[in-house]
Amino acid sequence: MSYFLLITIFTLLLLPGILGAFLPIPGLLYMLLVALIFGFIDGFQNILLWEISVLAGIAVLSTINDYLSGILGAKYGGASKKSVLYGFIGMLIGIFVFPPFGGLAGIFLGILLAEILRHGNKDKAIKAATGSLIGSAIGMAITLAFSIVFIFLFVLFALH
Repeated sequence: MSYFLLITIFTLLLLPGILGAFLPIPGLLYMLLVALIFGFIDGFQNILLWEISVLAGIAVLSTINDYLSGILGAKYGGASKKSVLYGFIGMLIGIFVFPPFGGLAGIFLGILLAEILRHGNKDKAIKAATGSLIGSAIGMAITLAFSIVFIFLFVLFALH
């Protein structure tokens, strides 16, 4: 099998990892696993260990971003810890009811409901839920950017 064909196959195998930007799946960790498998097949001759380390760094940053973006948005909006938990549960339900973007609606509705029950103040609840929604959307955009950079660097590293 030609080396170019091998790069093409592994690049195509990376593409499903982009879904991790929109679904609560570890897309970049999957992509890192694909890059590692490529490295083992290649004997780390064309994609070097330090390059795998760069890709691993991107995966770690993306994972941190995934965990913190919605929470930071909710906290910025004034949500309580319990409301954030309700938002997480709402996200999981939303993903199954209306994939892939039902998660955003679920976060919003979960935090909104929890904050209304907690404070009885609709305006405060909307602010907290909106903060979470904005944080999650920004987090998705950042994860999408990380995914694209990961694929670009993988190809660049593999071709040098």
